[in-house]
Amino acid sequence: MTLKQKFIHYVSANMISMIGLSLYILADTFFIAKGMGANGLTALNLALPVYNLISGLGMLIAIGGAAQFIAYKSTENNDANNVFLHGLLLVGVFGAVFVFAGIAFSNQLATILGANQAIHHMTSTYLKFIMLFAPAFMLNNVLSAYTKNDGDPHLAMIGMLAGSLFNIIFDYIFIFPLHLGMLGAVLATAFSPIIGILILSTRFFHHKASIHLGHLVFKKNLFIKTFTLGFPSLINEVSGGIVMLVFNYLILHIAGNTGVAAYGVIVNIYLVILAFFNGIAQGVQPLMGECFAKGDLEDLEKVRYHAIVLGFVIALIVYILMIFFKSPVVTAFNSEQNKTLQSLAESGLILYFIAPFFASYNIITIMYLISINQPYRAQIITLLRGIIILIPAAFLLSAIMKMTGIWLTLPLTELFTALVAIKFQHQPKRSVH
Repeated sequence: MTLKQKFIHYVSANMISMIGLSLYILADTFFIAKGMGANGLTALNLALPVYNLISGLGMLIAIGGAAQFIAYKSTENNDANNVFLHGLLLVGVFGAVFVFAGIAFSNQLATILGANQAIHHMTSTYLKFIMLFAPAFMLNNVLSAYTKNDGDPHLAMIGMLAGSLFNIIFDYIFIFPLHLGMLGAVLATAFSPIIGILILSTRFFHHKASIHLGHLVFKKNLFIKTFTLGFPSLINEVSGGIVMLVFNYLILHIAGNTGVAAYGVIVNIYLVILAFFNGIAQGVQPLMGECFAKGDLEDLEKVRYHAIVLGFVIALIVYILMIFFKSPVVTAFNSEQNKTLQSLAESGLILYFIAPFFASYNIITIMYLISINQPYRAQIITLLRGIIILIPAAFLLSAIMKMTGIWLTLPLTELFTALVAIKFQHQPKRSVH
């Protein structure tokens, strides 16, 4: 395939995959809103930071390992499959910790995250099952990333979509016909990655597969490189959870549970939009990694440029749609027709969704830096947009402008981060080596 064909092939499949993954939580948001109202949305939003941590560790192993895998595979290094086996070991270790925490500490964790008496049981139920199924979430991420980097992005796409479809169908069945409430919502979400794993595992039997189960040759440097290259992905996900905690805390003091529910509507829609940009970034990662490994800097820059342009176009389309359709979008999640929730979420959408114009550039730049073996610059950008700028800005702007300040925090953070990212992009070509 030509470079353009490869770009379309990988990016389209990865965008669909990431959108499918984001629909795990959006489906929960929609059906929980319909079945349990504002309290259900608040409980979900309080539990999501733990899901972010699980997803972040999965992405650390997936992206950190896959970045090495594509470089080794491109240069025919025997450690390609060994990196994959090290990733499976990490999934087992991290997964066991979450399973234990789910069994022993879900109630205490719900209290720590701010669940009051009205929503404590729903929050702890969601937390328990998300943690019990943490190994499945992480393994699904890992298998998806390696399948893409092993030349089969469409299988990864099918796995993600099948899991999401299962989640949507069984969210409805468990919550409404079976009346299982929050337990039904979390069970549908928890079993979804298992569907993906079953589909992605077929890659092991493909005659062109470079990944397979076998004997692990332990090498400490492979673990270290996985953590180094995957750390920005971990921080990106974990910071999302930290931001939710901070925003939940601030909003509870400004607008109460209804404000948190409004934020829950906005942030879960936003996660779907981010899926487009993550899909572009993860789609071009194998291409950029291969170009860099082979020393083809001209094609590397072409791939990066096309990714940035595509991200901006999507951000523009999304913003126009939000301007014209903000009311029906919010209404779809406002089953109780709460006027306060409707007003807060509609005004928030217009301000909050300025962020994608800059977020798309930042996300693609982070993956570019990982692909050219500059993880520390990627980490700086990730920390700036996820913690260093965002959290102080949230406290400052919310104190000055209340909910308007909350909605403006993310756009301003992404803007200032993009200015730093531009500086990192425009380095002499020799800095790539």
